[in-house]
Amino acid sequence: MSTSDLRPLVGRVGSRLAALARFRSPFLPEQNLLLVLAVAVGILTGLGSVAFIRLLNAVTRVYREDTAGALGVFGDARLVLLPALGALLVGPIIQRFAREARGHGVPEVMTALATTEGRIRPRVVLVKVVASALTIGSGGTAGREGPMIQIGSAIGSTIGQWAKLTASQLRTLVACGAAGGIAATFNAPIAGAIFSVEVLMGRWSADFLLVLLTSLSSCVVARHYLGNHPAFVAPAYELVGPLELPLYFILGILAGFVSLLYVRLLYRSEDWFGSWRFPDSLKPAVGALVVGLLLRFFPEIYGTGFPAIEAALWVRFAWPLLVGLLFAEVIGNCATLGSGGSGGVFAPSLYMGAMLGGAYGTAVHALFPGSTAGSGAYAMVGMAAFFAAAAKAPTTSILILFEMTNDYRIILPLMLATVASVLVSHRLLPQSIYTLKLHHRGIAFPDTEPPGGLPVAPER
Repeated sequence: MSTSDLRPLVGRVGSRLAALARFRSPFLPEQNLLLVLAVAVGILTGLGSVAFIRLLNAVTRVYREDTAGALGVFGDARLVLLPALGALLVGPIIQRFAREARGHGVPEVMTALATTEGRIRPRVVLVKVVASALTIGSGGTAGREGPMIQIGSAIGSTIGQWAKLTASQLRTLVACGAAGGIAATFNAPIAGAIFSVEVLMGRWSADFLLVLLTSLSSCVVARHYLGNHPAFVAPAYELVGPLELPLYFILGILAGFVSLLYVRLLYRSEDWFGSWRFPDSLKPAVGALVVGLLLRFFPEIYGTGFPAIEAALWVRFAWPLLVGLLFAEVIGNCATLGSGGSGGVFAPSLYMGAMLGGAYGTAVHALFPGSTAGSGAYAMVGMAAFFAAAAKAPTTSILILFEMTNDYRIILPLMLATVASVLVSHRLLPQSIYTLKLHHRGIAFPDTEPPGGLPVAPER
């Protein structure tokens, strides 16, 4: 089924929601209405995610095949130009229609939750879809989960406003949409719900049932259209022996320090591009040229980088390449998002963790070949440890790795490395990669008042 075939279904769901909003009382009790709306948000988020993924795949094919072919006269150097050609379209689109669509999106959702009771402009959905597909499809180093979180949140906000929900209920529906976006991205309904609670809601509540219901609905829709496959196919890894645990603990500490470096560089790049006296609509193209230069030497960082992650899990890269890809991904993601491109930080964090863990695991296995697993096991653990440290979300990190790989046998090293990375990261930087932007804006999240008084309204 093509993307265009989804439009009639979306229209029918929208008309039903409008009817619910008009006749919600006394015919439909409030709690039942919320259950229906949560499922509706999940269905629409799932459909939106399917449409976005298909659009992203189409844009990627156009750039990697048609556009790259047209630039064949430049030889291998054509990869340098591809990201910039996409960014030349992205900058004006974001600048003209929705500035909230730039960057990795989740802080904008959190800002809306903290300052506007969860009200997000409906146009953000369309702008985020187009801008992210162009950014990532043309070679920008970013993840697709950020756009899908923002898409799902905007859908939840729009439906909540149509149904005239209270501020608290509207915030819950926004969190539901975010959970649906993560669930559809990684085929991980449990981790999607936990991410929303752990990162966006900041606490457990009775609303978790609604979040879980939305995550489930979105994942069912995505599986129907995209298939029920794990995000990554990896060998079965497990702990070789108890003496290996300290080595995983050290990996967690290392992941905590490197993730802190990444978060700092990302926000430094945003500050640098923000202070640069240059047209905002052209800044993404400048960042894309940096990515293009990196692609000339490290083509494995193109787009979301999922194939490279899987290659690290299967031990297909030598350690010098793993180290090179780690730093290339850090610089490429900072250049893509810091300059105003559109994408996510979840998948890039997994990428960096896989490369860091793979390089570390190669060294460890060379030193202790008889008592350690292969480097792929350390790459797998590094993925969770790195994202946990960056996002301050250990529960999400542990669960999503299980759901992405369908393998629970490496639980002990995974938990140990994740705890170590979060402890290091939290001690050195209390804010996460998501809340740091709110902290710079003077917005406290989720429950306390900001130091300067009332929250600052988001940029428009």
